Amino acid sequence: MSRYNSAFVFGLCVVAVLVAFTAIAQAPANGRVPTFQPDPSWPSIPNNWVFGEVSSVAVDSRDHIWILQRPATIPEAQRAKAAPPVLEFDASGKFIQSWGGPGTGYDWPEREHGIYVDPKNNVWIGGNNGYGTPLPPGDSDDMLLKFTSTGKFLLQVGHRNQSNGNSDTKNLHQPADAFLHGGELFVADGYGNQRVIVLDSDTGTFKRMWGAFGKTAAAENTPEQFGLVHSIKFQTTDWCMSQIAAISGFRFSQRVENSLRK
Repeated sequence: MSRYNSAFVFGLCVVAVLVAFTAIAQAPANGRVPTFQPDPSWPSIPNNWVFGEVSSVAVDSRDHIWILQRPATIPEAQRAKAAPPVLEFDASGKFIQSWGGPGTGYDWPEREHGIYVDPKNNVWIGGNNGYGTPLPPGDSDDMLLKFTSTGKFLLQVGHRNQSNGNSDTKNLHQPADAFLHGGELFVADGYGNQRVIVLDSDTGTFKRMWGAFGKTAAAENTPEQFGLVHSIKFQTTDWCMSQIAAISGFRFSQRVENSLRK
């Protein structure tokens, strides 16, 4: 599973500052390395619900924790107790609400993968069914969904099993992650494509895209290390005087400067 660990690159200046402040803030008085233990009481799960594979966790503007899990991975004997795919908890682990799953007007992912809560507390969900060797059964998750924090459907970008590859501006291809910045949604697309695609966050309209090293998104321009664009984040610092998008592959991280926004 280590192959799936993503490394975020925010520039040497950002890393240096964060490491310095973290070391100061967390240095124990006795000079020993701090230790951590899991809290078996966190979170408080109601109704004797059972979780499947937990594919993604997000934190919103209120420090609430959002969990995306895969009910279809729960053993058949326990599936009657399956929790809904999306669950919200406060920082103490208190259960707030749950929702998600197939519904009218949108294509719910066959294999839930990523959840992102933007600064407006809208919830974005993507899937990655169609990825793997051998290929899993079912259709490819070639869409990204947007909901309110209470689960009201707002927007779908792309459609199941409709991707035409890296040049397709209407569909995604198993998108892995998303991040809202300046009214635009930057999508790490993803498991099936090898690109970053930028969308209008309100309408889902295509704005621009790029592949490895800022080149045209195409398989022939993609080194093996950029074969899966898995994560995307923005960090703004006064020291760096720039906005850096960190796009992570399995073993490769690429820094994209503001020039790519032009």
